Amino acid sequence: MNGWPDVPARILAPAKINLHLAVGPRRADGYHPVCSLMEPVSLYDRLVMKPRKGGGGLTPSGGGIPAAENTVTKAALALVRLAGLRLNVEIELQKEIPVAAGLGGGSSDAAAALRLIVSTLGLSVSDVDLAALAFSVGADVPFFLKGGAQLAEGAGEILSSAGRLPDHWIVLASPGFELSAARVYEKFDQMGCGDEEEFTESCRRLKKKVADMENFKHLSEIVKNELEPAAVSICADIDTIKQLLKDVGASSAMMSGSGPSVFGLFPDEKSARAAAGRLRPSVRDAWVLRPVA
Repeated sequence: MNGWPDVPARILAPAKINLHLAVGPRRADGYHPVCSLMEPVSLYDRLVMKPRKGGGGLTPSGGGIPAAENTVTKAALALVRLAGLRLNVEIELQKEIPVAAGLGGGSSDAAAALRLIVSTLGLSVSDVDLAALAFSVGADVPFFLKGGAQLAEGAGEILSSAGRLPDHWIVLASPGFELSAARVYEKFDQMGCGDEEEFTESCRRLKKKVADMENFKHLSEIVKNELEPAAVSICADIDTIKQLLKDVGASSAMMSGSGPSVFGLFPDEKSARAAAGRLRPSVRDAWVLRPVA
């Protein structure tokens, strides 16, 4: 039995930026421990699910991503197995978030698929089970289930709300090419980064700064990414874009995630839009964004 309504169901999947990312030494399970302040932002992929006639199963389309690598399909199939469902739906992914750009697009798409299936079918799945399923698809997927700014620890799956951050606008710039997260982490290891004691101290300082944060200046001062040197050693354009953002007025600028996307923080919409206008002739893409709940 399909169980899906006759009309398509739609959902938006936001990108994310890492306002702060501390990284520890690689663990035995292959993951690196992180301590990160993450927030979803107003750049979206779109996901549409609709009943499919004939045959059975889940059929992905769009997004330019091979079915075997499509996190939406992986998440949906995992949920179908967990809930004991038999679905016959077409899943259309409309991509706006750049792929392999440090913006969590694939993880957000997976989380959106989970949320859409649960809400559309009224499934009774515990938060614990859904979070565990999400983490099995990708380390950042649980973050996108939560919403709002979060402090992420462990491999990214241990989350706590960072509360309401000071008002800010974001100019996000993309050099227009992909950068493998695995390659960046491999370079991070080769460079001897990720000291255990330094990582523990970085986590302590980040939590205190988030707890004490009162204004935009405090937010700007928290911006940091310990993966950036490794990524810049692979792609010098990241440093170039970072400097361009500072030149057009960003209070702070930093690579997001494993790159190569770079963001700058601005106190208001007017300054962000003016900066983006000055930046656009020099970069492949530039967006003016807001944090989203």
